[in-house]
Amino acid sequence: MKISISVFLIAVVSFFSQPAMADSSLFTISTGADPMGGTVIIAQEKEYFKEHGIKTIIKSMEMGKVAFQAYEQGEFDATIIGSLHIVRSNFNASHHVIIGTLCYTDNQQKLLARKSAGITRVSDLKGKKIAVPEAGFAHFFLEKFLLFNGLNLDDVKEVFARKKEIPGIIERGLADATMQHGIPITETKKILGEDYVIFQNPLIHRKAKHLLVSRKWLTQHREQAKGVLRAVLKGEEFIKAHTDEGIEILAKAKKYDVRDMAHTVRHEMDYYLSLKQSMFTELEGIEQWALDNNIVERKTPRNYLEMVDYSLLEEIDPKRVTIIRP
Repeated sequence: MKISISVFLIAVVSFFSQPAMADSSLFTISTGADPMGGTVIIAQEKEYFKEHGIKTIIKSMEMGKVAFQAYEQGEFDATIIGSLHIVRSNFNASHHVIIGTLCYTDNQQKLLARKSAGITRVSDLKGKKIAVPEAGFAHFFLEKFLLFNGLNLDDVKEVFARKKEIPGIIERGLADATMQHGIPITETKKILGEDYVIFQNPLIHRKAKHLLVSRKWLTQHREQAKGVLRAVLKGEEFIKAHTDEGIEILAKAKKYDVRDMAHTVRHEMDYYLSLKQSMFTELEGIEQWALDNNIVERKTPRNYLEMVDYSLLEEIDPKRVTIIRP
């Protein structure tokens, strides 16, 4: 009889524990190849998601565009994405929510030019061929860079190419320069040896990467979403306290040379989970550029304030939310 009662109690406990176990369900995230979502990678590696009962699968893809498309197609619950891809999308904005900005950078983008092409100053770019992915962030930034320096896109010849094609294009002399960051810059520098010059300016544009989730997923998993943000905060704390180890984790995850990742993390990345009013400056600036250049189908600007849920992060750490509300 005692054995039967014990079995019955175990069965009851198991039955009522199932919903809790199911609630800490799988959370899938897509991301591109760059390290701006590094705190999420570290949170997974150090099992901070697991501490909050969340099992995560994070898939790094060759390009942010591909990662975003996979998310749009419903293959992932969330994506780590830059403002430009959000702007360029033709999705129904009411179905998607930004729950946090993960990282900022003022100087990730670099214009690398071949010195033997007669380029030693920015003004020397006039009439030169610049390789860049069409309608990507580097294309947007290139236009701002040129305008900042008294030039415009009509003063140069754009050579549209995929990121991975750029080093070969410059090696073959099909372009004299590129606006890029990360691996394309590293590979092009290797090809050119000492025959290059790099131009950067942190005053031109602040680039951000956001954690974008499906509104349907968020409606069903608000407590889990808070756990996600808490895990990201721990990832942020880790990379600041143990930077060398964090660099090694990210270099392995993103297939970067450790030295290149060290420079990127130490000198280009500002990992700070937040929702700042300034995010709308970037989104709205890119939105106007996209409208002016017919890059998007819509004719009227979106209201990006409607795409942000600040209540989660505000509950966890209010000082990280500076969005102005009515």
